[in-house]
Amino acid sequence: MLGLLLRGDSFVRLWNIYPINTPDRSRPKHDRPYHQSVSELMLWRFVQAFGASPGVSVGAGAIADIYKLEERGAAMGIFFAAFLIGPALAPPIGGFAAQYASWRALQYIIGVSGCLLFLCMLFFFPETSHPGMRGVDKIPHASSTKVFVNPLKSLALLRSPHLMAVSMASFTVILADYVILVPLAYTIGARYNITSSALIGACFIPAGLGNMIGAPLSGRLSDKIIIQWRARRGGVWCPEDRLRAAMFPAIVLVPLTMIASGLLIEFVPGRLGLVLNLVCLFLNGMG
Repeated sequence: MLGLLLRGDSFVRLWNIYPINTPDRSRPKHDRPYHQSVSELMLWRFVQAFGASPGVSVGAGAIADIYKLEERGAAMGIFFAAFLIGPALAPPIGGFAAQYASWRALQYIIGVSGCLLFLCMLFFFPETSHPGMRGVDKIPHASSTKVFVNPLKSLALLRSPHLMAVSMASFTVILADYVILVPLAYTIGARYNITSSALIGACFIPAGLGNMIGAPLSGRLSDKIIIQWRARRGGVWCPEDRLRAAMFPAIVLVPLTMIASGLLIEFVPGRLGLVLNLVCLFLNGMG
């Protein structure tokens, strides 16, 4: 969260954010295999998250620079579908690594991939900000000085009731995602006698696939809704129109699939219960 707030509020070129933060994400991967205590692990996890998180807010800003209003939802959907490949693939890959090799080897592989990503962003990622539109362009070069970027300044935007409502809705949806997925080994794993780390990791795949499918679908649907409602208003558009695409998934799919999963774990044993739970995870991911 701190990385998102700090980099999202910075008056710098978008091109700079990725090369600056990618080493922060890669370094803990190389150091983590040598950790001897939980405190060291938590410290480097913080550094890793600090380096990785700005890619979300800055990536959304880059898409806003590139795509037109009526195409932005589909582009954001594809962006988040690619972003959510990680949660879809990480649990089974991590489970197989823990079951058949070593978690340390996995950290080295991720660290090397982070270094390769750093080089790609450094040499091939162009600047997307439009000239004259960045905050730094409004400051005379002669009076430019080093300033401290307040990472909490962006929180003032939550004074808007609309933004606060959207933020709280997103918070509860993500919270529901973690509540149903994090204890999977102690819910689905314990109920259906799944002891293999690889198989427990594979149970995360339906939720990740649901995320990957739901993101581009809702993005494209939001574009169509924007076009329809702008035509109804005679060319005037309202940013909140996009939220109509998320009402059914957020209000119906997310809570109902969580309730259904709990009931299935409690009352439906065997293979049928496991399959139905995986279906619930998929629908929850789409929501």
